[in-house]
Amino acid sequence: MTPLKTSKTTPNSTIFVLFGATGDLAVKKIFPALDGLFQEKALDENSHIIAVSRRDWNDADFHAFLKEKKSPVTENFLTHVSYANVDIEKGNGFSELVSRVEKLQKDNPEIQVIYYTSLAPAHQKEAIHGLRRAGAFHKTKGKTSAPKLLLEKPFGSDLATAKDLDVYLKSFLSENQIHRIDHYLGKDTVQAIMDIHEGTPEFSHLLSFETVSSIRVRMFEEKGIDDRGASYDGVGAFRDVGQNHVLEMLAVLVAHVVSEKDTWRTVRAKALEYLAPPTKTCELSRRGQYVGYHTEKGVQAGSETETAFEVITTLSAGALKGTPIILEAGKKMSVSESLIEIIFKEDVPDLPLKMTFCVQPKQEISIEYRDGTIDTFEIPKTRDAYGNI
Repeated sequence: MTPLKTSKTTPNSTIFVLFGATGDLAVKKIFPALDGLFQEKALDENSHIIAVSRRDWNDADFHAFLKEKKSPVTENFLTHVSYANVDIEKGNGFSELVSRVEKLQKDNPEIQVIYYTSLAPAHQKEAIHGLRRAGAFHKTKGKTSAPKLLLEKPFGSDLATAKDLDVYLKSFLSENQIHRIDHYLGKDTVQAIMDIHEGTPEFSHLLSFETVSSIRVRMFEEKGIDDRGASYDGVGAFRDVGQNHVLEMLAVLVAHVVSEKDTWRTVRAKALEYLAPPTKTCELSRRGQYVGYHTEKGVQAGSETETAFEVITTLSAGALKGTPIILEAGKKMSVSESLIEIIFKEDVPDLPLKMTFCVQPKQEISIEYRDGTIDTFEIPKTRDAYGNI
């Protein structure tokens, strides 16, 4: 197997304020990723993590909670982690939290402050409004040292609430202060696709309606929803992974960087603008629910929330206009895998049969030729995707 390149990070001082610190995502992914950044010195010894939740705890209580939940964090990391009690619904604790951040800033005025809302969509705006009211973003718009706001997906609960949240954020924050997080953009394979586009322009030119028979983006999991019934039932498979992870993988593949003025953020957005509208894809879509879902803890009786979906769509413009694109995801499937598969047309000479970018469980790129031989290129593991974003 041929390895591809890895990445490096410059150390920095950060105050990282995490809302939703007792959630499953924080315990299993976010805190371990932050710990990893400390261990490799991407975050320096002056950095602080403030875990925010409504539970009436102190620092020791929260540290004990992480150990009880078997979060894979180290003792040294916990010396950088403190706890803050904030009740988002009641609006209590925001002023005390912001005061604590300001005290830490006095010792290091250039330290970067990051507020991260790892919350359900219904609570995101409430939390941000509480921070704003307490002065967290006072007179910082446009300044290089201004605090940043990271928002965990889903961004809003539907199109209307997403637009409403976007308008609200832009009323007092600069766009470079707002980061809408999708950790799949931090996956090594996804980053490798961007590297290939940049380093091998021939790859971008290879993807066209004349050469590609179909594109499949898949995200299958063998497991169910675990203990996430109460939160998952109000979201479903498409909002959980479809409108973010699956679409981001597609956007990275089909986006083309055509000039130095382009950024990956702008070209991915442009690629998604070319997607055929839902009115032309609904009849080619399916949604389903695995057997036993309605008995999961926290799931509403009679729930019709989907745990799997398949959408067949295409692009309305660009080189791949008209090419069939299959987007699919599901829980309790027969296999666990996330991948992008390109099937090439048989009547085009000198092209392989297919090319697959595997995101997980393996990190690799494989090219299958028409004579049955396969070339495989390993993508080295850098760090967990949350560490890369």
